[in-house]
Amino acid sequence: VDGSDGDGVRFRGSFGTWNNFYVFLDYGSTDIAVDAVVTNSQGTFPASDEFDYTSIRGGIGLKYSLRFSTDLYAEVSYDSLDLDFGSFAVENFDMSEKDIGGAIGVRHMVNDDLQLSAYGRFTNVGDANLNTLEFDSDTLFGAGFSWTIVRGFAIVGDYESGEFSNWSVGFRLDLDED
Repeated sequence: VDGSDGDGVRFRGSFGTWNNFYVFLDYGSTDIAVDAVVTNSQGTFPASDEFDYTSIRGGIGLKYSLRFSTDLYAEVSYDSLDLDFGSFAVENFDMSEKDIGGAIGVRHMVNDDLQLSAYGRFTNVGDANLNTLEFDSDTLFGAGFSWTIVRGFAIVGDYESGEFSNWSVGFRLDLDED
């Protein structure tokens, strides 16, 4: 199976609670173009189609300020991953699983308008084995930026590498601007 390109949407949100704790939710839904060769008792069949890749992460995080412009953070999450292939050559490869994950990262304000970030993330539902239809754990690494256009509104970009690498560009609304 070779899935090389796709497009979709992602929504993220976080809410600061007490002290340096926060809760977060991350939802993404992507349609990925896939080419495959399916071999079964009926024969060998080439197949091309799209499949749905849906991920949900939610959890709690803690940030620790190293200095005024730099924060370290750690998160514990409940991760959900759903792969909906439909039917390829009369075979069903749909997979869905939920399990625990975690992340450690750093955020740094370069100036008043530009923030850079980097992180490492572990999840128990990251690597899909289509032969056994089971998920294995995966370690992902990511980097991103946030560029403030006007107070409370920023352009953001992220890249995450892993079994399912992705990049995204979007915007962030900060509803807590003073």
